Amino acid sequence: MTSQASVAVNRYAPGHSRLVAFLKVALPLAALALLSSVFLLASPVDPEDAIRTAEIDVEERARDPRLTSARFAGVTRDGSALRIETQTARSDPQAVLRFQVTGLELHLDPPDSNPVLARADNGVIDRGAGWFWMSGPVSLQAASGYRLEGSHAEGALDRTLIVMDEPVSGTAPAGRIEAGNLRLERTPSPESRNRLVFGGGVRLIYQPQS
Repeated sequence: MTSQASVAVNRYAPGHSRLVAFLKVALPLAALALLSSVFLLASPVDPEDAIRTAEIDVEERARDPRLTSARFAGVTRDGSALRIETQTARSDPQAVLRFQVTGLELHLDPPDSNPVLARADNGVIDRGAGWFWMSGPVSLQAASGYRLEGSHAEGALDRTLIVMDEPVSGTAPAGRIEAGNLRLERTPSPESRNRLVFGGGVRLIYQPQS
C-alpha cells in the first residue's frame, strides 16, 4: 500500500512543477504590465501649472520684492510700547530704512494710560527719519470713548506723537465731535499722561447717555 501512494504522488509532480515554473514567469510579467498602465493613465505634469495656479504672482514678486505681514516694534523715549503691523511692506530703493506699507495698524501702549490704535489702508514708515505717515482713510481710537476718523495722520517713532492736520470727526465720551485738526501727545512730567488736543474750530454735539 505504501508503494501505491508513492506512485500517486510522483504522478502529479511534473504538472505541479510546470505550474510553478509558469507562475514564476507570468506573475512578474503581470506586475510589469500593471505598473506600465499606471504610468500610461496618469496625467502628465506641466511645471508651468505650479506658476499659473500659485496664489502668489512669482513674476510680479521678482520685479517688486516686498515683505508680507511685516512688523515693526520698539519702545519710545517716554516709555510707551510702539508696535506697527502691516499686510505688506516694500523697501524704498533710495532709502534702505524707508518702507511703503499697506494695511497698516499702529498700536501704542503707554504704561499708565489707555492704549491707542490707529489704522490706515496705506502708509510710509521711515525708520531712518524716525517718522511715519498714514493715508486714507485713517481711524484713531484713543482713551475711553474716542473714535475718530480723518484722511491723513503722521507721527514719531521715538516718542508719543500722532498728528492729524486735516479735519477729523467721530465720537467722544460726551457725543459727536468735529475739529479741523488733532494732536495726540504725551504731557511732560510730573503728569506724564497722553492727551488729545483738538484745534481748527471744534464742534461738539452733546448726546446724553440714555
